[in-house]
Amino acid sequence: GDTRALTNENEFLRTENERLNSELARLREEAVQTEELQRLLEVKNALADQEFKGARITSRSTSTLREMVAIDLGRNDGLRVGMPVVTEGQTLVGTVSQVNDSYSWVKLVTDVDSAVSAHVSETRVQGVVSGGCNRTLTMEFVTQDSAIKEGDTVLTSGLGGTYPPGLVIGRVTGVTGNPQEVFRHVKVEPLASLSRLENVLVMTSFVPNRIVAP
Repeated sequence: GDTRALTNENEFLRTENERLNSELARLREEAVQTEELQRLLEVKNALADQEFKGARITSRSTSTLREMVAIDLGRNDGLRVGMPVVTEGQTLVGTVSQVNDSYSWVKLVTDVDSAVSAHVSETRVQGVVSGGCNRTLTMEFVTQDSAIKEGDTVLTSGLGGTYPPGLVIGRVTGVTGNPQEVFRHVKVEPLASLSRLENVLVMTSFVPNRIVAP
């Protein structure tokens, strides 16, 4: 009888331990989500002249050639193609590229078709940050005499009207090139952890104004 009682008690304790661990995991997850949403609201308050809507990433493209994510906001929420998408730290994630009634697809800055007019914060060197294979970024059209070095911060310049100025893109991680080449090879690491994002902000007040050269 004592053995049976101990067995039943042990089973009860194991079950109770599983329940408590599950409850603890749930509370931790809620705390993480609350903290992240709070940071999103802080960015919204910091950019008082812009309007944002918080969105959750619901899917990711399975294509090895495309870098895109789906979010849970769409046409019914006022989203339009071309709206910038950022993190809670004002770091550029990408742009809304396709809008459906209840969800949208966002083309990330690392997508091969992404090109963002940018400049270096420290020296104002201009260029275009383009996506590439293996989730990499390259700052193109940087001339050999440009003052640029590893660690420099790259921001959106606003040129061309596709993005607002001042959004952080990433940091320079490599600068190469010889004097015989017209442009330097500049590698940029995205500041946002694009592969781990769960929540983003859509800049709903920004209307892209693509400027076409004559």
